[in-house]
Amino acid sequence: MDYHGQKNESIDTQIEIAKDYIRRSENMVFSGCYIDLGKTGTNFKREGFHRMLADIRSHKINCVVVKDFSRFGRNYIETGNYLEKIFPFFHIRFISVTDGYDSFHIQGENDMFAVNLKNIVNELYAKDCAEKVRAIKKSKLEQGCYIGGIPSYGYCVKWEDGKRVLSPEEGTSDVVKCIYELFEKGNSIGAIISWLYRKRVYRPTDYRKFGRVHCEEGGRLKQWADQTIRTILTNQVYIGMLVQLKAGEMAYRSGGRHQIGTEEMIIIEHAHKPVIGEDLFYRVASKIEKRRKKALPKDTPPEDAYKDLVYCGECNCRLKRLCILNTKSYNVSVRLYSYGCPNISRIDYLKCASHFMSGNTINRILLQLLRIEFALSEVCMETLVDFNQGQAGQREKEIEEKKNRIQANIQEADIGMSSLYIKYRAGKIGRDEFIALKAGKEAEKSNLRKELEKQDAAQQRIGEEVGKINQFICGLWEGSTGMDGQLAQFLVKKITVYKDKQVEIIFNFDNEN
Repeated sequence: MDYHGQKNESIDTQIEIAKDYIRRSENMVFSGCYIDLGKTGTNFKREGFHRMLADIRSHKINCVVVKDFSRFGRNYIETGNYLEKIFPFFHIRFISVTDGYDSFHIQGENDMFAVNLKNIVNELYAKDCAEKVRAIKKSKLEQGCYIGGIPSYGYCVKWEDGKRVLSPEEGTSDVVKCIYELFEKGNSIGAIISWLYRKRVYRPTDYRKFGRVHCEEGGRLKQWADQTIRTILTNQVYIGMLVQLKAGEMAYRSGGRHQIGTEEMIIIEHAHKPVIGEDLFYRVASKIEKRRKKALPKDTPPEDAYKDLVYCGECNCRLKRLCILNTKSYNVSVRLYSYGCPNISRIDYLKCASHFMSGNTINRILLQLLRIEFALSEVCMETLVDFNQGQAGQREKEIEEKKNRIQANIQEADIGMSSLYIKYRAGKIGRDEFIALKAGKEAEKSNLRKELEKQDAAQQRIGEEVGKINQFICGLWEGSTGMDGQLAQFLVKKITVYKDKQVEIIFNFDNEN
Protein backbone atom coordinates (compact mmCIF):
# COMPACT_ATOMS: atom_id res chain seq x y z
CA MET A 1 0.00 0.00 0.00
CA ASP A 2 1.32 3.43 -0.92
CA TYR A 3 0.25 6.50 1.03
CA HIS A 4 1.25 10.16 1.07
CA GLY A 5 0.40 12.33 4.08
CA GLN A 6 -1.74 15.44 3.93
CA LYS A 7 -2.07 18.08 6.65
CA ASN A 8 -5.85 18.25 6.64
CA GLU A 9 -6.43 14.55 7.02
CA SER A 10 -5.22 12.07 9.64
CA ILE A 11 -2.46 9.70 8.55
CA ASP A 12 -4.05 6.92 10.58
CA THR A 13 -7.39 7.50 8.87
CA GLN A 14 -5.93 7.10 5.39
CA ILE A 15 -3.98 4.00 6.39
CA GLU A 16 -7.05 2.46 8.03
CA ILE A 17 -9.17 3.00 4.89
CA ALA A 18 -6.67 1.05 2.79
CA LYS A 19 -6.17 -1.67 5.46
CA ASP A 20 -9.92 -2.12 5.85
CA TYR A 21 -10.23 -2.66 2.11
CA ILE A 22 -7.48 -5.30 2.24
CA ARG A 23 -9.15 -7.06 5.21
CA ARG A 24 -12.45 -7.25 3.31
CA SER A 25 -10.74 -8.74 0.25
CA GLU A 26 -10.35 -12.50 0.34
CA ASN A 27 -7.40 -12.67 -2.06
CA MET A 28 -5.20 -9.97 -0.46
CA VAL A 29 -2.53 -10.10 2.27
CA PHE A 30 -1.22 -6.91 3.90
CA SER A 31 2.50 -6.42 3.17
CA GLY A 32 3.38 -2.95 4.47
CA CYS A 33 2.92 0.83 4.29
CA TYR A 34 4.93 3.24 2.15
CA ILE A 35 4.65 6.69 3.70
CA ASP A 36 5.96 10.04 2.43
CA LEU A 37 4.85 12.42 5.15
CA GLY A 38 5.12 16.10 4.26
CA LYS A 39 6.28 15.44 0.68
CA THR A 40 4.54 17.05 -2.27
CA GLY A 41 2.54 14.81 -4.58
CA THR A 42 3.42 16.95 -7.60
CA ASN A 43 6.55 14.87 -8.25
CA PHE A 44 7.68 11.30 -7.59
CA LYS A 45 11.09 12.04 -6.02
CA ARG A 46 9.95 10.59 -2.69
CA GLU A 47 11.77 8.15 -0.45
CA GLY A 48 8.77 5.96 0.40
CA PHE A 49 7.66 5.86 -3.22
CA HIS A 50 11.08 4.65 -4.41
CA ARG A 51 11.12 2.03 -1.63
CA MET A 52 7.79 0.76 -2.97
CA LEU A 53 9.20 0.61 -6.53
CA ALA A 54 12.19 -1.39 -5.26
CA ASP A 55 9.84 -3.93 -3.65
CA ILE A 56 7.86 -4.10 -6.90
CA ARG A 57 11.01 -4.85 -8.90
CA SER A 58 12.03 -7.56 -6.44
CA HIS A 59 8.50 -9.07 -6.65
CA LYS A 60 7.79 -8.57 -2.93
CA ILE A 61 4.41 -6.99 -3.74
CA ASN A 62 2.03 -7.27 -6.68
CA CYS A 63 -0.73 -4.88 -5.64
CA VAL A 64 -0.78 -1.19 -4.63
CA VAL A 65 -3.73 0.20 -2.62
CA VAL A 66 -4.24 3.94 -1.98
CA LYS A 67 -7.07 5.90 -0.41
CA ASP A 68 -7.50 8.01 -3.58
CA PHE A 69 -5.54 9.05 -6.65
CA SER A 70 -4.25 12.25 -5.05
CA ARG A 71 -2.47 10.14 -2.39
CA PHE A 72 -0.51 8.48 -5.18
CA GLY A 73 0.46 11.60 -7.14
CA ARG A 74 -0.74 14.93 -8.46
CA ASN A 75 1.26 15.11 -11.67
CA TYR A 76 -1.21 13.69 -14.17
CA ILE A 77 1.39 12.90 -16.85
CA GLU A 78 3.63 10.82 -14.57
CA THR A 79 0.64 9.31 -12.72
CA GLY A 80 -0.81 8.18 -16.03
CA ASN A 81 2.57 6.77 -17.04
CA TYR A 82 2.64 4.56 -13.93
CA LEU A 83 -0.99 3.43 -14.27
CA GLU A 84 -0.91 2.73 -18.01
CA LYS A 85 2.68 1.56 -18.63
CA ILE A 86 4.89 0.81 -15.63
CA PHE A 87 2.45 -1.07 -13.37
CA PRO A 88 1.01 -3.19 -16.24
CA PHE A 89 4.57 -4.07 -17.29
CA PHE A 90 5.29 -5.45 -13.80
CA HIS A 91 1.77 -7.02 -13.58
CA ILE A 92 0.91 -4.78 -10.62
CA ARG A 93 -2.72 -4.37 -9.62
CA PHE A 94 -3.57 -0.77 -8.62
CA ILE A 95 -6.57 0.08 -6.42
CA SER A 96 -7.87 3.52 -5.41
CA VAL A 97 -10.45 2.84 -2.69
CA THR A 98 -12.60 5.99 -2.56
CA ASP A 99 -12.43 6.45 -6.35
CA GLY A 100 -13.74 2.91 -6.87
CA TYR A 101 -10.88 2.13 -9.24
CA ASP A 102 -9.37 -1.34 -9.72
CA SER A 103 -6.98 -1.84 -12.64
CA PHE A 104 -8.13 -5.49 -12.92
CA HIS A 105 -11.68 -4.35 -13.68
CA ILE A 106 -11.28 -1.57 -16.27
CA GLN A 107 -14.36 -1.37 -18.52
CA GLY A 108 -12.87 0.16 -21.65
CA GLU A 109 -11.58 3.59 -22.63
CA ASN A 110 -14.30 5.55 -20.78
CA ASP A 111 -13.05 4.30 -17.39
CA MET A 112 -9.47 5.26 -18.23
CA PHE A 113 -10.65 8.69 -19.43
CA ALA A 114 -12.37 9.26 -16.08
CA VAL A 115 -9.18 8.32 -14.25
CA ASN A 116 -7.09 10.74 -16.33
CA LEU A 117 -9.66 13.48 -15.74
CA LYS A 118 -9.43 12.99 -11.96
CA ASN A 119 -5.64 13.14 -12.12
CA ILE A 120 -5.80 16.41 -14.09
CA VAL A 121 -8.16 17.88 -11.48
CA ASN A 122 -5.79 16.80 -8.69
CA GLU A 123 -2.85 18.50 -10.40
CA LEU A 124 -4.79 21.71 -11.04
CA TYR A 125 -5.85 21.78 -7.38
CA ALA A 126 -2.23 21.38 -6.23
CA LYS A 127 -1.10 24.13 -8.60
CA ASP A 128 -3.89 26.46 -7.44
CA CYS A 129 -2.89 25.93 -3.79
CA ALA A 130 0.75 26.68 -4.65
CA GLU A 131 -0.24 29.92 -6.41
CA LYS A 132 -2.29 31.06 -3.40
CA VAL A 133 0.57 30.34 -0.99
CA ARG A 134 2.98 32.31 -3.21
CA ALA A 135 0.56 35.26 -3.34
CA ILE A 136 0.30 35.35 0.47
CA LYS A 137 4.08 35.17 0.84
CA LYS A 138 4.57 37.94 -1.71
CA SER A 139 2.17 40.17 0.19
CA LYS A 140 3.99 39.56 3.48
CA LEU A 141 7.37 40.20 1.85
CA GLU A 142 6.24 43.55 0.47
CA GLN A 143 5.07 44.53 3.96
CA GLY A 144 8.59 43.86 5.28
CA CYS A 145 7.69 40.65 7.15
CA TYR A 146 10.46 38.16 7.79
CA ILE A 147 9.25 34.81 6.44
CA GLY A 148 12.52 32.90 6.67
CA GLY A 149 13.52 30.20 9.14
CA ILE A 150 16.56 30.59 11.39
CA PRO A 151 17.63 34.26 11.31
CA SER A 152 21.17 35.41 10.62
CA TYR A 153 23.61 35.25 13.53
CA GLY A 154 23.17 38.40 15.61
CA TYR A 155 19.40 38.59 15.15
CA CYS A 156 16.30 37.00 16.64
CA VAL A 157 12.70 37.09 15.39
CA LYS A 158 10.02 39.11 17.19
CA TRP A 159 6.42 40.07 16.53
CA GLU A 160 5.87 43.81 16.07
CA ASP A 161 2.59 45.37 14.86
CA GLY A 162 1.27 41.96 13.88
CA LYS A 163 4.23 40.88 11.74
CA ARG A 164 7.47 38.92 12.20
CA VAL A 165 10.54 41.16 12.10
CA LEU A 166 14.22 40.78 12.86
CA SER A 167 15.61 42.34 16.02
CA PRO A 168 19.25 42.59 17.19
CA GLU A 169 19.94 39.86 19.72
CA GLU A 170 21.81 40.62 22.92
CA GLY A 171 25.23 39.00 22.96
CA THR A 172 25.47 37.72 19.39
CA SER A 173 24.98 41.19 17.87
CA ASP A 174 27.98 42.37 19.92
CA VAL A 175 30.07 39.57 18.40
CA VAL A 176 29.05 40.70 14.90
CA LYS A 177 30.10 44.27 15.72
CA CYS A 178 33.51 43.05 16.94
CA ILE A 179 34.05 41.02 13.75
CA TYR A 180 33.40 44.11 11.60
CA GLU A 181 35.58 46.35 13.74
CA LEU A 182 38.49 43.89 13.77
CA PHE A 183 38.39 43.47 9.99
CA GLU A 184 38.12 47.21 9.40
CA LYS A 185 41.23 47.72 11.56
CA GLY A 186 43.21 45.44 9.25
CA ASN A 187 42.89 42.05 10.94
CA SER A 188 42.80 39.09 8.57
CA ILE A 189 40.02 36.52 8.69
CA GLY A 190 42.46 34.09 10.27
CA ALA A 191 43.29 36.63 13.00
CA ILE A 192 39.58 37.17 13.65
CA ILE A 193 39.08 33.41 13.98
CA SER A 194 41.95 33.25 16.49
CA TRP A 195 40.45 36.16 18.46
CA LEU A 196 37.04 34.44 18.61
CA TYR A 197 38.69 31.22 19.76
CA ARG A 198 40.63 33.01 22.53
CA LYS A 199 37.40 34.66 23.67
CA ARG A 200 35.77 31.18 23.62
CA VAL A 201 32.92 32.34 21.38
CA TYR A 202 30.71 29.57 20.06
CA ARG A 203 30.24 29.23 16.30
CA PRO A 204 26.67 30.11 15.14
CA THR A 205 25.82 26.42 14.83
CA ASP A 206 26.99 25.65 18.36
CA TYR A 207 25.32 28.80 19.71
CA ARG A 208 21.98 27.55 18.41
CA LYS A 209 22.72 24.13 19.86
CA PHE A 210 23.76 25.20 23.38
CA GLY A 211 21.96 28.53 23.68
CA ARG A 212 25.05 30.35 24.97
CA VAL A 213 27.37 32.85 23.29
CA HIS A 214 30.50 31.66 25.10
CA CYS A 215 31.82 28.17 25.75
CA GLU A 216 32.26 27.35 29.42
CA GLU A 217 35.65 26.41 30.81
CA GLY A 218 36.39 22.75 30.12
CA GLY A 219 33.93 22.59 27.22
CA ARG A 220 35.01 21.52 23.73
CA LEU A 221 35.17 24.53 21.47
CA LYS A 222 35.34 24.46 17.67
CA GLN A 223 36.88 27.30 15.72
CA TRP A 224 34.85 29.42 13.33
CA ALA A 225 35.04 28.66 9.60
CA ASP A 226 36.50 31.18 7.13
CA GLN A 227 33.30 31.16 5.09
CA THR A 228 31.18 31.99 8.14
CA ILE A 229 33.23 35.15 8.75
CA ARG A 230 33.05 36.11 5.06
CA THR A 231 29.28 35.61 5.04
CA ILE A 232 28.86 37.86 8.08
CA LEU A 233 31.09 40.55 6.55
CA THR A 234 29.04 40.67 3.34
CA ASN A 235 25.48 40.18 4.67
CA GLN A 236 23.30 43.26 4.11
CA VAL A 237 20.93 42.16 6.84
CA TYR A 238 23.28 43.82 9.35
CA ILE A 239 22.52 47.30 7.96
CA GLY A 240 18.75 46.75 8.29
CA MET A 241 18.16 45.55 4.73
CA LEU A 242 15.84 42.60 4.13
CA VAL A 243 16.52 40.66 0.92
CA GLN A 244 14.12 37.80 0.25
CA LEU A 245 13.01 35.83 -2.81
CA LYS A 246 9.66 36.50 -4.42
CA ALA A 247 8.85 32.81 -4.79
CA GLY A 248 10.45 31.61 -1.59
CA GLU A 249 10.23 28.02 -2.77
CA MET A 250 11.15 25.64 -5.57
CA ALA A 251 9.42 26.22 -8.88
CA TYR A 252 6.31 24.11 -9.36
CA ARG A 253 7.12 20.67 -10.80
CA SER A 254 10.71 21.56 -11.76
CA GLY A 255 12.08 19.82 -8.65
CA GLY A 256 15.10 22.09 -8.54
CA ARG A 257 16.10 25.64 -7.83
CA HIS A 258 17.14 28.08 -10.56
CA GLN A 259 19.64 30.90 -10.50
CA ILE A 260 18.20 34.00 -8.85
CA GLY A 261 18.58 37.49 -10.29
CA THR A 262 17.81 40.82 -8.61
CA GLU A 263 14.54 41.04 -10.52
CA GLU A 264 13.34 37.95 -8.64
CA MET A 265 14.06 39.46 -5.21
CA ILE A 266 12.13 41.78 -2.93
CA ILE A 267 14.52 44.20 -1.20
CA ILE A 268 13.25 46.25 1.73
CA GLU A 269 15.57 48.89 3.18
CA HIS A 270 15.34 49.83 6.87
CA ALA A 271 13.17 46.77 7.49
CA HIS A 272 14.63 46.30 10.98
CA LYS A 273 17.12 47.85 13.37
CA PRO A 274 20.70 47.60 12.03
CA VAL A 275 23.60 46.09 13.93
CA ILE A 276 26.29 47.82 11.83
CA GLY A 277 26.40 51.36 10.49
CA GLU A 278 26.27 51.67 6.70
CA ASP A 279 29.61 53.51 6.53
CA LEU A 280 31.40 50.67 8.33
CA PHE A 281 29.63 48.02 6.25
CA TYR A 282 30.65 49.54 2.91
CA ARG A 283 34.20 50.27 4.05
CA VAL A 284 34.52 46.57 4.88
CA ALA A 285 32.88 45.60 1.57
CA SER A 286 35.41 47.74 -0.31
CA LYS A 287 38.33 46.04 1.44
CA ILE A 288 36.94 42.59 0.68
CA GLU A 289 36.55 43.47 -3.01
CA LYS A 290 40.14 44.73 -3.24
CA ARG A 291 41.45 41.56 -1.60
CA ARG A 292 39.35 39.41 -3.90
CA LYS A 293 40.70 41.08 -7.04
CA LYS A 294 44.26 40.83 -5.72
CA ALA A 295 43.82 37.13 -5.04
CA LEU A 296 42.57 36.32 -8.53
CA PRO A 297 45.11 34.25 -10.52
CA LYS A 298 46.65 35.82 -13.59
CA ASP A 299 46.11 32.65 -15.63
CA THR A 300 43.93 29.57 -15.38
CA PRO A 301 45.45 26.76 -13.26
CA PRO A 302 45.61 23.29 -14.80
CA GLU A 303 42.95 20.69 -14.17
CA ASP A 304 42.91 19.02 -10.74
CA ALA A 305 43.03 15.37 -11.82
CA TYR A 306 42.24 14.10 -8.32
CA LYS A 307 39.55 16.57 -7.34
CA ASP A 308 37.25 15.15 -4.60
CA LEU A 309 39.19 11.84 -4.62
CA VAL A 310 42.02 12.39 -2.10
CA TYR A 311 41.28 12.11 1.65
CA CYS A 312 43.24 12.38 4.90
CA GLY A 313 43.92 9.05 6.59
CA GLU A 314 43.85 10.69 10.04
CA CYS A 315 40.61 12.71 10.04
CA ASN A 316 39.00 11.56 6.73
CA CYS A 317 38.75 15.18 5.55
CA ARG A 318 39.01 15.82 1.81
CA LEU A 319 42.51 17.06 1.02
CA LYS A 320 42.98 20.48 -0.52
CA ARG A 321 45.22 21.05 -3.51
CA LEU A 322 47.93 23.58 -2.76
CA CYS A 323 50.07 25.47 -5.25
CA ILE A 324 53.74 26.32 -4.70
CA LEU A 325 54.93 28.85 -7.26
CA ASN A 326 58.67 28.58 -7.99
CA THR A 327 60.36 31.23 -10.13
CA LYS A 328 63.17 29.82 -12.25
CA SER A 329 65.76 31.60 -14.38
CA TYR A 330 64.77 33.43 -17.55
CA ASN A 331 61.64 34.71 -15.79
CA VAL A 332 59.90 31.33 -16.00
CA SER A 333 57.51 30.41 -13.17
CA VAL A 334 56.73 26.76 -12.37
CA ARG A 335 53.71 25.65 -10.39
CA LEU A 336 54.14 22.60 -8.16
CA TYR A 337 50.98 21.07 -6.74
CA SER A 338 50.62 19.16 -3.49
CA TYR A 339 47.72 17.80 -1.45
CA GLY A 340 47.40 18.64 2.25
CA CYS A 341 44.79 18.36 4.97
CA PRO A 342 43.02 21.70 5.60
CA ASN A 343 42.69 20.79 9.29
CA ILE A 344 46.43 21.25 9.94
CA SER A 345 45.80 24.99 10.32
CA ARG A 346 43.10 24.54 12.94
CA ILE A 347 43.74 25.65 16.50
CA ASP A 348 41.13 23.49 18.29
CA TYR A 349 40.90 19.78 19.15
CA LEU A 350 40.16 18.91 15.51
CA LYS A 351 43.68 19.96 14.47
CA CYS A 352 45.25 17.29 12.24
CA ALA A 353 48.90 16.22 12.01
CA SER A 354 50.79 18.07 9.29
CA HIS A 355 51.41 15.96 6.20
CA PHE A 356 51.48 16.62 2.48
CA MET A 357 51.94 14.58 -0.67
CA SER A 358 52.76 15.94 -4.11
CA GLY A 359 50.45 15.38 -7.03
CA ASN A 360 53.32 13.83 -8.99
CA THR A 361 53.86 11.25 -6.23
CA ILE A 362 50.18 10.32 -6.14
CA ASN A 363 50.16 10.03 -9.93
CA ARG A 364 53.26 7.80 -9.94
CA ILE A 365 51.94 5.51 -7.16
CA LEU A 366 48.55 5.18 -8.86
CA LEU A 367 50.02 4.23 -12.25
CA GLN A 368 52.42 1.72 -10.68
CA LEU A 369 49.65 0.15 -8.63
CA LEU A 370 47.35 -0.12 -11.66
CA ARG A 371 50.02 -1.91 -13.67
CA ILE A 372 50.72 -4.29 -10.78
CA GLU A 373 46.99 -4.98 -10.41
CA PHE A 374 46.72 -5.74 -14.12
CA ALA A 375 49.70 -8.08 -13.95
CA LEU A 376 48.61 -10.03 -10.85
CA SER A 377 44.81 -10.09 -11.17
CA GLU A 378 42.27 -11.33 -13.67
CA VAL A 379 41.30 -7.78 -14.61
CA CYS A 380 41.85 -7.30 -18.32
CA MET A 381 41.53 -4.41 -20.70
CA GLU A 382 38.19 -5.73 -21.95
CA THR A 383 36.80 -5.62 -18.39
CA LEU A 384 37.61 -1.94 -18.05
CA VAL A 385 36.27 -1.17 -21.52
CA ASP A 386 33.00 -2.96 -20.68
CA PHE A 387 32.78 -1.03 -17.40
CA ASN A 388 33.30 2.21 -19.30
CA GLN A 389 30.61 1.30 -21.83
CA GLY A 390 28.21 0.39 -19.02
CA GLN A 391 28.69 3.73 -17.28
CA ALA A 392 28.19 5.57 -20.57
CA GLY A 393 24.97 3.63 -21.17
CA GLN A 394 23.64 4.59 -17.76
CA ARG A 395 24.45 8.26 -18.38
CA GLU A 396 22.71 8.14 -21.78
CA LYS A 397 19.64 6.62 -20.12
CA GLU A 398 19.53 9.39 -17.51
CA ILE A 399 19.85 12.08 -20.18
CA GLU A 400 17.10 10.45 -22.25
CA GLU A 401 14.79 10.50 -19.22
CA LYS A 402 15.55 14.21 -18.69
CA LYS A 403 14.80 14.91 -22.37
CA ASN A 404 11.47 13.09 -22.12
CA ARG A 405 10.48 15.19 -19.11
CA ILE A 406 11.47 18.40 -20.90
CA GLN A 407 9.49 17.39 -24.02
CA ALA A 408 6.45 16.71 -21.82
CA ASN A 409 6.77 20.18 -20.25
CA ILE A 410 7.07 21.78 -23.73
CA GLN A 411 3.86 20.02 -24.79
CA GLU A 412 2.13 21.28 -21.66
CA ALA A 413 3.30 24.82 -22.40
CA ASP A 414 1.79 24.52 -25.91
CA ILE A 415 -1.50 23.32 -24.42
CA GLY A 416 -1.39 26.21 -21.96
CA MET A 417 -0.91 28.73 -24.78
CA SER A 418 -3.85 27.24 -26.68
CA SER A 419 -5.99 27.45 -23.57
CA LEU A 420 -5.06 31.11 -23.10
CA TYR A 421 -6.04 31.91 -26.69
CA ILE A 422 -9.42 30.19 -26.25
CA LYS A 423 -10.07 32.21 -23.07
CA TYR A 424 -9.08 35.41 -24.89
CA ARG A 425 -11.35 34.70 -27.86
CA ALA A 426 -14.18 33.84 -25.48
CA GLY A 427 -13.73 37.18 -23.72
CA LYS A 428 -12.75 35.64 -20.39
CA ILE A 429 -9.46 37.54 -20.27
CA GLY A 430 -8.47 40.89 -21.72
CA ARG A 431 -5.97 41.56 -24.49
CA ASP A 432 -3.24 42.94 -22.20
CA GLU A 433 -3.56 40.02 -19.82
CA PHE A 434 -3.48 37.57 -22.72
CA ILE A 435 -0.29 39.15 -24.15
CA ALA A 436 1.41 39.11 -20.75
CA LEU A 437 0.49 35.48 -20.03
CA LYS A 438 1.44 34.45 -23.57
CA ALA A 439 4.86 36.09 -23.18
CA GLY A 440 5.39 34.14 -19.96
CA LYS A 441 4.54 30.86 -21.68
CA GLU A 442 6.83 31.68 -24.60
CA ALA A 443 9.70 32.46 -22.21
CA GLU A 444 9.05 29.16 -20.44
CA LYS A 445 9.16 27.30 -23.77
CA SER A 446 12.35 29.09 -24.77
CA ASN A 447 14.07 28.06 -21.55
CA LEU A 448 12.89 24.48 -21.96
CA ARG A 449 14.21 24.34 -25.54
CA LYS A 450 17.59 25.68 -24.40
CA GLU A 451 17.72 23.00 -21.72
CA LEU A 452 16.82 20.38 -24.34
CA GLU A 453 19.68 21.58 -26.54
CA LYS A 454 22.06 21.28 -23.57
CA GLN A 455 20.95 17.68 -22.99
CA ASP A 456 21.39 16.89 -26.71
CA ALA A 457 24.93 18.28 -26.58
CA ALA A 458 25.68 16.27 -23.41
CA GLN A 459 24.41 13.12 -25.11
CA GLN A 460 26.69 13.71 -28.09
CA ARG A 461 29.69 14.23 -25.81
CA ILE A 462 29.18 10.86 -24.14
CA GLY A 463 30.21 8.95 -27.28
CA GLU A 464 33.31 11.10 -27.67
CA GLU A 465 34.25 10.61 -24.01
CA VAL A 466 33.81 6.83 -24.23
CA GLY A 467 36.29 6.62 -27.10
CA LYS A 468 38.73 8.92 -25.32
CA ILE A 469 38.64 6.91 -22.08
CA ASN A 470 39.06 3.63 -23.96
CA GLN A 471 42.17 5.07 -25.59
CA PHE A 472 43.48 5.99 -22.16
CA ILE A 473 42.79 2.46 -20.92
CA CYS A 474 44.75 0.94 -23.80
CA GLY A 475 47.63 3.35 -23.22
CA LEU A 476 47.60 2.66 -19.47
CA TRP A 477 47.64 -1.08 -20.12
CA GLU A 478 50.71 -0.67 -22.30
CA GLY A 479 52.36 1.68 -19.78
CA SER A 480 52.54 4.58 -22.20
CA THR A 481 50.03 7.07 -20.79
CA GLY A 482 49.69 9.61 -18.01
CA MET A 483 46.68 10.39 -15.83
CA ASP A 484 44.10 13.11 -16.34
CA GLY A 485 40.96 14.03 -14.44
CA GLN A 486 38.53 12.14 -16.63
CA LEU A 487 40.47 8.89 -16.37
CA ALA A 488 41.12 9.33 -12.63
CA GLN A 489 37.39 9.81 -11.93
CA PHE A 490 36.62 6.75 -14.05
CA LEU A 491 39.15 4.42 -12.41
CA VAL A 492 39.42 5.63 -8.82
CA LYS A 493 36.79 5.71 -6.08
CA LYS A 494 38.95 7.05 -3.22
CA ILE A 495 42.60 7.80 -2.39
CA THR A 496 43.59 7.97 1.29
CA VAL A 497 46.91 9.56 2.30
CA TYR A 498 48.39 8.86 5.75
CA LYS A 499 50.98 10.93 7.65
CA ASP A 500 53.63 8.18 7.23
CA LYS A 501 53.37 8.67 3.44
CA GLN A 502 51.36 5.47 3.03
CA VAL A 503 48.64 5.59 0.38
CA GLU A 504 45.47 3.49 0.12
CA ILE A 505 43.63 3.42 -3.20
CA ILE A 506 40.13 2.03 -3.82
CA PHE A 507 39.22 1.42 -7.46
CA ASN A 508 35.81 1.57 -9.12
CA PHE A 509 36.17 -1.72 -10.94
CA ASP A 510 35.72 -5.15 -9.34
CA ASN A 511 38.75 -7.45 -9.57
CA GLU A 512 36.54 -10.52 -9.57
CA ASN A 513 34.91 -9.68 -12.89
